[in-house]
Amino acid sequence: MSGPGVVLVSGGSGAIGEATCRLLHAHGWQVVIGYVNRARAQQLSDALSTDGLEVRIAPLDLSRLETVAAEVASILDVVGHVDALVLNAGWSIAGRFTDSDEADWHKTLNINFLGPVAAVRTCLPGMIAAGGGAIVGVTSEVAKVGESGHASYCAAKAALASFCKTIVREYGRQGIRANCVAPGPIDTPMIHESYPEPGHADAVIAKIINNVPLGRRGDVNDIAEAIDYLLGARYVAGQHLSVGGGVTMT
Repeated sequence: MSGPGVVLVSGGSGAIGEATCRLLHAHGWQVVIGYVNRARAQQLSDALSTDGLEVRIAPLDLSRLETVAAEVASILDVVGHVDALVLNAGWSIAGRFTDSDEADWHKTLNINFLGPVAAVRTCLPGMIAAGGGAIVGVTSEVAKVGESGHASYCAAKAALASFCKTIVREYGRQGIRANCVAPGPIDTPMIHESYPEPGHADAVIAKIINNVPLGRRGDVNDIAEAIDYLLGARYVAGQHLSVGGGVTMT
């Protein structure tokens, strides 16, 4: 890739997704906001479209594995191909593994791993035909070290990181780069939704921050900046970049 083009962001209307869309749009990308919540996506699109650079919204529900390829194909029918794909959508629910149920396992795996895999498979031919493309998966620091209460989520995000490395092994010579960003303690709505008990999420975040060398939680813009970097870093491939204030160091 010689510069910004068309980028599809899954979970584009969420906290990290919105920050990413705003930054990439500011840097000249034509953003496609993949959404589950249409109203929020439309609101973001309206805010970004004021300067004339094209912004699109498109339904993209990674939890429904049977429709992901069709939804992405519909996007490609409009834009031709995407130059970059940001696999940002995520979901988790806290609980001990033996207390979890199969429906939650499948939802977790679909949104965090299998849905992104389907999106990549649909986008790859167009990227290759265009001479290359960039993929960034948003994982988590817990994908590297594990986290009590999030067994399926940790496994799914670790699988996404391994998948992106393998994509580079298979398609790097055809101009495909894939990397992952691993956020550390970032205060997003997803964290609070995964711990429904009042105050539990704040307690978990406080405990994690106590072990962060930089001594603070991160901001969604910290993740957006890392994604922006990896999209443009043309000799960086197969990396799993921690953005967590040093909570893990590898």
